Amino acid sequence: MYKSTRINRKRLIILAVIMMITMLFAVRCAALHGASVRVQGVPDIIAYLNTFGWAVEPEPVTIKNLQIPAKFTETYQNYNSLQKQQGFDLSRYRADIVESYTFRILNHPASGDVFANVLVFRGRIIGGDICSFSINGFMTSFDSLQLTVDS
Repeated sequence: MYKSTRINRKRLIILAVIMMITMLFAVRCAALHGASVRVQGVPDIIAYLNTFGWAVEPEPVTIKNLQIPAKFTETYQNYNSLQKQQGFDLSRYRADIVESYTFRILNHPASGDVFANVLVFRGRIIGGDICSFSINGFMTSFDSLQLTVDS
C-alpha cells in the first residue's frame, strides 16, 4: 500500500536554495583550503594565490614540466607532508608529468626574493609551496602569510 504525500512547492524551492548555498559554500571552502582547484591559465593561478593574500608579478618567472617521482625519497615524502597539510596529496600523481609555475611574491614579509611554486595537472592545482632560496631559506604552505600576520 502506497501513501502519497503532497509536496508544498514553496518548501521544495526553499530546500533547493539551501542545498545550492551549501554546495557553493563547500566548493568555496575546498578551493581556499587546498582541494584540487580548476585553472585555465596564469590569471586563474594568480587569482588562487591572491586568495591567500599573496601579490605576485603578473608573469611567471618560470613555467616548466616536471615529473613526480614514481617512488618518493625521504625529501619528497617531507614535501608531500607539506602538501597534505594543505589538502593536496602528490602520491596520487606518481610518475605523472605536471606543470610547475613559479611566481615572484611581492608582499612577503621576509627580506630577499620569495617565490610561489604552483603545481598543475590537467588544468587543476594539485600542490605547491612558498619558498626562499636565500641562505636562511624556507619552504611553507600557501597560507603562511596568514600565519605570519596572525602571529
